[in-house]
Amino acid sequence: MTLLRAPFDSGHRGTRMGGGPEALARAGASERLRARGHLVTELVVEPSSSWVAEVATAFELNQAIAVAVAEAEEAGHVPLLLAGNCNATLGVLAGLADPAHRQGLVWLDAHGDFNTPEEDTGGFLDGHGLAIAVGRCWAALAATIPGFRPLPESHVLLIGARDLSEDQRAVLLRSGVTWLPPAEARDPATLVAALEQLSARVDVVHFHVDLDVHDPSIAPANGYAAPDGLSAAEVRRVLRLTAAQLPVVSGTLASYDPAYDVEHRMRDTALDLLDDLAAVATPAAPRGTQGWAATRASSSSSSGRSA
Repeated sequence: MTLLRAPFDSGHRGTRMGGGPEALARAGASERLRARGHLVTELVVEPSSSWVAEVATAFELNQAIAVAVAEAEEAGHVPLLLAGNCNATLGVLAGLADPAHRQGLVWLDAHGDFNTPEEDTGGFLDGHGLAIAVGRCWAALAATIPGFRPLPESHVLLIGARDLSEDQRAVLLRSGVTWLPPAEARDPATLVAALEQLSARVDVVHFHVDLDVHDPSIAPANGYAAPDGLSAAEVRRVLRLTAAQLPVVSGTLASYDPAYDVEHRMRDTALDLLDDLAAVATPAAPRGTQGWAATRASSSSSSGRSA
């Protein structure tokens, strides 16, 4: 697998959540994976310009991530990304986009990340990440990411989001995104039903975790942590159940700010989750082939399920 690091937050390298990827690397992220038998290539991704501008730098970073992910896929590697900002997942989605595979997204986060510039009063681009992924905003800049194609909203499952305004909740509920707040995500039957519905619409999935989806009683993942989050075991159960339904072909762990961590508890939670993600992930099928789509359609047909 290729373990990528994008150590940037709002265009700045190594500060706030941008310090998370390197902290996880120093704590032995790649060494742990190698000890479990994985062949790991490491790569730090940088924007193309030294000029820091939050919007421009974020999209430059995504352009570089997309290229690196496409190269990893061509080599038969699973791309796993440690990122400062959630919007870095756009580059992973773009790098793996293939018309032969219906791409899905399971996004775990304390927040909706579904803002658009017209609605957002906070001015934080990373709060737009999921909205960009489904084509709701920043379309011209998103098109500069090699391979980027907006996902249908019905291909997205948002899990654990709870820190939303009433307006944000209303927008999500009107959208085609399936949203499971923490209480619903904790119920295995509800979670499995949502994943089964997603598996009828997509062939492969990218697994994205903003680490603040976890309850801050473990340790705050960052300055945006909110109460009533999922436990580490609950997050790992979401991963396990996702992998039971769909091929997990890539993953992102994002938004870890070491300054808020308590006794490295969130760091260790992230590393354990990375181990599990590496264990269930599978390389993408060869580009342009039907791969899982044909296999899953045949399996569903023989079992009576609708593909």
